Amino acid sequence: MGKSGAGKTSMRSLIFSNYTAHDTQRLGATIDVEHSTVQFMGDLNLNIWDCGGQHKYLDNYLTEQKENIFGNVEVLIYVFDLETSNRESEYVLYDDCLANLATFSKDAKVYCLVHKMDKIGDPDQKIATVESYRRALAKRSDMFKPDVYGTSIWDHTLYQAWSQIVYKLVPNMGIIERHLKNFCKLTDASEVVLFERATFLVVCYTSPDQSVPLDKYMGASQSIKQYRNICSQAQSPFRSVQMRNKNSTLFIEPFTKSTYILVITTDPEIEPAVTKANIEAAKSHFIKLAD
Repeated sequence: MGKSGAGKTSMRSLIFSNYTAHDTQRLGATIDVEHSTVQFMGDLNLNIWDCGGQHKYLDNYLTEQKENIFGNVEVLIYVFDLETSNRESEYVLYDDCLANLATFSKDAKVYCLVHKMDKIGDPDQKIATVESYRRALAKRSDMFKPDVYGTSIWDHTLYQAWSQIVYKLVPNMGIIERHLKNFCKLTDASEVVLFERATFLVVCYTSPDQSVPLDKYMGASQSIKQYRNICSQAQSPFRSVQMRNKNSTLFIEPFTKSTYILVITTDPEIEPAVTKANIEAAKSHFIKLAD
């Protein structure tokens, strides 16, 4: 949800339809509500409602269609346009959306994306801008306690925000994380990451000391997806990646039917062939978890 031109359809197309940031420039305005169903992590079906932001549609969502639009909602993603000339009017629309959500889907999770952050060059100003939105939204969101992210289709921030969103939706995430930690420990890996196969969003990750921040992998997520698109255009399907230097070895391999795995080892005594064999040996176990 969000006003027209905020970038809702562009981000959806980038994440779920393999568009590049440049490709989104040819997208037109969304007419009314555009429905799509995306299969995520195997059996999880995401029913995405991309709501057009023109005034005539917004008025209809909040009056005649309010039960249809706001009923049975698991997640509301509200997109704020950083280029808006009237932030207060966006807050009013946000308030109306939350009022309807409180009536029809009071247990929904709310995420707010402050979009088009690429328009701000200064990193400190970016942080300050997101914080100002976070403070304002915290005061007016009552029971929902939204998570707030600054995003742009031109860098990894969009992948980071959406990875956090889908993380909360995967029902057996705790089990997957626990077994991924065991895999990391048993194989003496330095870092292990699971990517969702279709979107290449980060599903979960681990390292022995748990000190690696999530945003480290967002650039990898974005780059791999872009490279995969290039391979597809060249009719040479992407399969896997292996990189090695004097300090570490990196593997990106297809894992289960719905994931890719990234494994990094820094122990010079661990041969790449051993890591490759460990990945192959773990596949059947993680496939059973998915089932």
